[in-house]
Amino acid sequence: MPSVPAAEVQHVQYGSTITLGCNISYIHDTTWLKHNPDLTPTVVLCASLRDGKAAQEFQLSPRFAVDLMNRSLALKIIDVQEGDVGMYYCVANWKSTFIIGRGTKLQVSSTGSTWFLFPHWYSVGVGFGLLLMVLAVCITHCKAKSNEDPGNTTFSLQEILTCHQGRLTAP
Repeated sequence: MPSVPAAEVQHVQYGSTITLGCNISYIHDTTWLKHNPDLTPTVVLCASLRDGKAAQEFQLSPRFAVDLMNRSLALKIIDVQEGDVGMYYCVANWKSTFIIGRGTKLQVSSTGSTWFLFPHWYSVGVGFGLLLMVLAVCITHCKAKSNEDPGNTTFSLQEILTCHQGRLTAP
């Protein structure tokens, strides 16, 4: 029994479009399967070459399309979503024998536009706000404890740290 070629990994970002290649010639009708661990594989697309053009006979979602690429029927996923992450295989039937193509593992990339996501900026804002709040408490504390010059309203960072250290080490 022939072995299945090793899977490749393709990184993608949510909302983008990606095309997964197949190493089976387009002369064979091609079925694309998606497989996730602990789940039954799902047929996402059935395609064939008709009159020199790629034709879809079945598609699980309008976001799945067939594309001619390197003499094969490639799977194009438009507007990638969280549920699209997984392992994909192209499969063909030739003389009552199934040919299983190289698998492609679709993973979400953490680089690029995901850096600008709301949760990241929200966390930065909360952290910066907490830092400002701690600094305000330290300044207020130092002002209240300052007996040397009641008219002095400016403090250097060294004075704030010295005031804070004295408070922490005092019994």
